[in-house]
Amino acid sequence: MATKKAFFNSLLSEKKSPIINKYNIALFVFCIWIGFVDKYSIVNQFKLTKNVNKLESAKSEYERLLEEALAERDIINSDIEKYAREKYLFHKDNEEVILIR
Repeated sequence: MATKKAFFNSLLSEKKSPIINKYNIALFVFCIWIGFVDKYSIVNQFKLTKNVNKLESAKSEYERLLEEALAERDIINSDIEKYAREKYLFHKDNEEVILIR
């Protein structure tokens, strides 16, 4: 216990320590504040960056699905009867559908 007391007394003493002064303490507190406590802390920035990357990959996936849907829409609009017969196996009343796989 005495060593702790002596240590803290030496920190607070009037001696000029080159390592511990009010500027270094203020810098340390500022770094802790910016790094962990602040709304825009480094930890939050990493989380936000990870979230942005995830959303960008989802966006690219949705863009790919949109391109496929637009291509399928063009096929449907070009010949709707052919598409219905091939995709959904529609047939006329007097026809038989035979599947060959």
